[in-house]
Amino acid sequence: MDQADTLADDTIHRTFWHKLLLGCGVAGSILFTLTYFSFGAIAPNYDMMRESISDLDLLPHGWIQSANFIVFGLFTGAFAIGLRKEMEGGFGLTLIPVFHIFTAFGLILAGIFTHSYEHTIALVITFVSTLISFLLLARRFASDARWRGWATYTLLSTVLMIAMLGIFCYAESKHGAYAGVFERLIVVTRLVWISIFTIRLFLGQTLSADSEAATS
Repeated sequence: MDQADTLADDTIHRTFWHKLLLGCGVAGSILFTLTYFSFGAIAPNYDMMRESISDLDLLPHGWIQSANFIVFGLFTGAFAIGLRKEMEGGFGLTLIPVFHIFTAFGLILAGIFTHSYEHTIALVITFVSTLISFLLLARRFASDARWRGWATYTLLSTVLMIAMLGIFCYAESKHGAYAGVFERLIVVTRLVWISIFTIRLFLGQTLSADSEAATS
């Protein structure tokens, strides 16, 4: 990190509420993961290795997973607001937060409609919106020297999630023993990405276009 980067990072000031909104991205992902894992671990006759996360909706007390989708959606929406404030300008200023909002909307719908045609559509909205937001972020990272390497990392994460979805769909259609594992790898891939991303922000990095101009 050169002196200009250091000076730019040192001038970053976020309000408590801005930090809280950004932190919702990680908190929501962790809470979602802990909830579906814990619920699945104690649920009778449920095989986490084989069955999907959505199958938890069909179990006794399935409302827990339905609520888990909805809460995750609310946290994701809050993160989208924080991300919009973080960017302050530049490429994807509107589109990146909007597709995070679409992801949030899909998650909330998935919680409302349990294991039905509408539930599947909601999950498609969630997944496609997540992929598009990653691609848009990769484009923004590519033009920002402060995030060197993150365009590649984000694209690789996108490809990995697509590959895991393809394997999950194939394994589920064949009643494969590890279908549930591949679906969970999609969630974990996003969780790892958003955790590292948010930590970098809290350690002083920024997506602000104004700061980008100052360091160029």
